[in-house]
Amino acid sequence: MPGSARSSGRRLARIAGIDVVFDASWLIILVLIGVTLAEYFARLNRAWPMAVVIAAATVTTLLFFGSVVLHELAHSLVARGHGLPVHTITLFVFGGVSELTREPDDAATEFKIAIAGPLTSIVTGAVCVGLGRLGANSQPVFAVLNWLGYINLLLAGFNLIPGFPLDGGRVLRAILWSANKDFVKSTRWATNVGKLCAMGFILLGVMEFFAGAALSGLWLAFIGWFLLSAAQQSWRQTEIQTALERFTVSDLETPFFARVPPETNLEVFISDLAAHNNFRASLVMDADDHLLGIITPADLSRVPREHWGTTLVRDVMVPRERMATVEPAEGLHAALRKMAESDVGQLPVLNNGGVRGVIRRDRIIELLHSQLRQP
Repeated sequence: MPGSARSSGRRLARIAGIDVVFDASWLIILVLIGVTLAEYFARLNRAWPMAVVIAAATVTTLLFFGSVVLHELAHSLVARGHGLPVHTITLFVFGGVSELTREPDDAATEFKIAIAGPLTSIVTGAVCVGLGRLGANSQPVFAVLNWLGYINLLLAGFNLIPGFPLDGGRVLRAILWSANKDFVKSTRWATNVGKLCAMGFILLGVMEFFAGAALSGLWLAFIGWFLLSAAQQSWRQTEIQTALERFTVSDLETPFFARVPPETNLEVFISDLAAHNNFRASLVMDADDHLLGIITPADLSRVPREHWGTTLVRDVMVPRERMATVEPAEGLHAALRKMAESDVGQLPVLNNGGVRGVIRRDRIIELLHSQLRQP
């Protein structure tokens, strides 16, 4: 499932330049699935020794989450192929999410990214089921393959539910967007369908709970609550984008910013930040006002404290060619997106190659709050 960038989990692996990280909630579902599979395999063939049951459950759990990563990797690679940076895949209690830094630019791209995950799960499931049918469930290898096959097909089916922000909801938005050419209206409709699907899950869960299936009922209701919350959050992000679209960088830029010569040592740099600049990033500029790079307090972490007095700013700054910048006519939403992609709190504003000021994230957030409070 594609989503906006937000992760701060622990890294599990790095695949094709994309970090696979896990949220603490993922450990809960990891254990639950492992225990459930152990019970399933023990019932499936009571002749299996306990060591075989545990091994089958462990291997199947790991392969299942491997297939979840494969599903999300499909989203990520298609997104990157269309120019949308994806740096992280996060595993959490409900599966996984590919964290896109921004929304697709057109309906066709949205459709391709959204459908890539379910199609990957369908192919994975079909292959596993096909291999699983070559043997009997009494044999551990074929039992594992059969379970993986059907669970991947189920995963694809669940994700294709037309409830935003599930993959099916994004497919629905892409279809609506292609038809009416209105991203916001399409998002609103897809979000409302997502809320209806979420309420359906909650209602079904409550009915099952009172019918005696307490655990499955609670789980369905929990899924519904998650989908409802995710739909509301996704619509909120669309509101943010809409609120910022009518403003440009020139509306909020400030000509006042911290600057530092490249030959300054880190000891002096951090002292000046503490005294005058509230620890904000500083633009590294030479005597002729040419922009050379940017340096933040976080960059100092790469240098041992005892070397600050002998290490110069130019040795640790992010150089100009690797910096994100904006121009006065760019929209605030684009500026905010660049800040997120570069993990910085401000960007230099360039005009004809020269620095005319900076745009800061905190000022954009202040404007956003004032806009969203308006009726």
